[in-house]
Amino acid sequence: MQPLQCTECGARVLVQKNSWEHTSIQWDDAARARCREIDSAGPGRPGAPRTGCAALTATITRAAEAGAVPVRDPAPVPTPVVAH
Repeated sequence: MQPLQCTECGARVLVQKNSWEHTSIQWDDAARARCREIDSAGPGRPGAPRTGCAALTATITRAAEAGAVPVRDPAPVPTPVVAH
């Protein structure tokens, strides 16, 4: 995992792109305190935090596209063929 700073709020998290479809993120208390989305009320149980942040997701995507965050398996997930 490698550190990455959100371009929106400055929260620093640890990130690993396992594939284009799968990202691992580790938050610490300081990053949660800086993020405007992660600890705001989310869907589900009242008072439960959101499970993600759109601004951080966009930051990670841009970093991966620029090569700053390597994608371990860059091959796209194959689309299943459905017989009719």
